Amino acid sequence: MVETAAGSAPFMSLLAPLNSGAQDSFWRAPPSASSVEFVIVLGDLSDVCGVVLLVSPCGYSMADTPVVQIWASSKIHKEERSCVGKWDMRSMITSSSELCGQEKSSEVPRHVKFSFRNPVRCRIIWITLRLQKVGSSSVNFEKDFSHLSVEENPFAEPVRRASFGGPVESDPCLHAKRILVVGNPLRKDVGAPSQGSDQINTSNLLDKGPPLNRFKVPIEVERLTDSDLVLEQFLPPVSPMLAGFRLDGFSAIKPRVTHSPPSQVNPWDVSSCILEDRFISPAVLYIQVSAFQEPHNMVTIAEYRLPEVKVGTAMYFDFPRQVSTRRISFRLLGDVGAFTDDPSEQDDSDARVRIVAAGLSLANRIKLYYYADPYELGKWASLSAV
Repeated sequence: MVETAAGSAPFMSLLAPLNSGAQDSFWRAPPSASSVEFVIVLGDLSDVCGVVLLVSPCGYSMADTPVVQIWASSKIHKEERSCVGKWDMRSMITSSSELCGQEKSSEVPRHVKFSFRNPVRCRIIWITLRLQKVGSSSVNFEKDFSHLSVEENPFAEPVRRASFGGPVESDPCLHAKRILVVGNPLRKDVGAPSQGSDQINTSNLLDKGPPLNRFKVPIEVERLTDSDLVLEQFLPPVSPMLAGFRLDGFSAIKPRVTHSPPSQVNPWDVSSCILEDRFISPAVLYIQVSAFQEPHNMVTIAEYRLPEVKVGTAMYFDFPRQVSTRRISFRLLGDVGAFTDDPSEQDDSDARVRIVAAGLSLANRIKLYYYADPYELGKWASLSAV
């Protein structure tokens, strides 16, 4: 969890689409946090060539300009990651005055690009922002990387300012508006290990149907709340042990940034439009499952990350253990604000502004199931198959 100051935009807003949220909102850490780390998991294995940081509306000063360090890896363990660069943003402050002070109206949002020497094939990006004492000089600690540094006057007075919209001076803190990862996702078959005979045999076994089949658990009543993002299901007194649930793919789509930059434009040229960069920070959805367990009321069973699938695609999620309950709830979490309804499927009656896309509604999308031998259920078993 990333530390976030009171009144700040949530840290997940750093990965939100560019046109979402209020123009003057941005994330900031509490003044007590001198260093924060963001971990970004890409949707696919990708060749990443850099990271773009969109500057907060308040701009930077020498007091709150961070040192940025970036690592990359295809594995989750930190000891296996590689450092791809370290940058002192103070050098940019001295050379680019537009990064300081309040943002002025412009077609291109203020941004800083951290380009890698060579594209890095990875799945996970770690980004650390760290405040340094005013008057200190940056250190080029690895000659293999192109680091930005600047020699500053060690006797300079600390810069104090009211950065965050208040009339009084405030302590410097880390802040940013958006983080974009720039690169190209690989095809699904790239980087996949070649199948040997053992893998082929395993695949053949998986293709065979399981000895037990899934069957639908009857529901007495359903209740939707919180803009249809929460679904509660109530079961009859005598119900089988719950093994999992089926979720049908949503009809909401993610806004896509379309761009066809001229072939003569250098994508890393600062004068180029930021929207011409192809970034890969996909919106992610989770579903949290809770069940009523006496005497503890609602207890969380599990959380599942939802893959991107076509509309109506059936997804099956087994619980960590079988559950006996009369009440179960499902809550959709994650970047719900990054999704919108398909305009081609809307009519005039849907023209009103929605806080959450209607295509993310959990209504009629979830079916509970249990496992059983179809032969034991008789010839009508197929009617309740999930």
